[in-house]
Amino acid sequence: MPDRTDYGPVLGSGFIHLASVIALGLGIFLAIQWWKNPLMRQTGLIVLAISAIPLAINIFRFTRLRRALGTADLQFDDSVPLGFSGTAIYVRPLRGVELRKIEARLQCEEEVVRGGRKQKKTIQKIVYDEPLTPAVTPAMERLEVRIPVKIPVIGPSTMWCEEAKITWWIRLKLRMSGCPNTASSFQIHVLPAVVER
Repeated sequence: MPDRTDYGPVLGSGFIHLASVIALGLGIFLAIQWWKNPLMRQTGLIVLAISAIPLAINIFRFTRLRRALGTADLQFDDSVPLGFSGTAIYVRPLRGVELRKIEARLQCEEEVVRGGRKQKKTIQKIVYDEPLTPAVTPAMERLEVRIPVKIPVIGPSTMWCEEAKITWWIRLKLRMSGCPNTASSFQIHVLPAVVER
């Protein structure tokens, strides 16, 4: 089955979340070190409480957004051939937020591993990228988007190369009022054409 992963709300850059986890780790480390000294115990607890605030804010925002946006789903065939034309349906709960803009793209990503055991290098690049034209269907507390999808008749030249891993994606970016922008990425399984010999 293809990986239909919904990345959900984008709460700023990953650096913000990493920094909040590092701050909490540092707070725990200092609290443990200062706990040994009875005079520093209260200070250690204060430092621990302060260091936990950024992570607590991130968790609160994420929980609130998950309630508002839920988890998205993409209704699409499990496997499609090259040259396929059809419609994907993107569905997501929307509670208390308003959609302003939606962008959709069909992308083909190539991943090749080069080198030997000790010097392996993974190379990834987008070999096909096409904007799609989504049509939004109004609904109460729910977003439904119809996305016409046309898989090209000829895939990338590496589609038949055993060393290359080829992955097709339908990727969406949503701009909304009332919450941060949101991204979803859904893997679709595209069958290579049969090469006649």
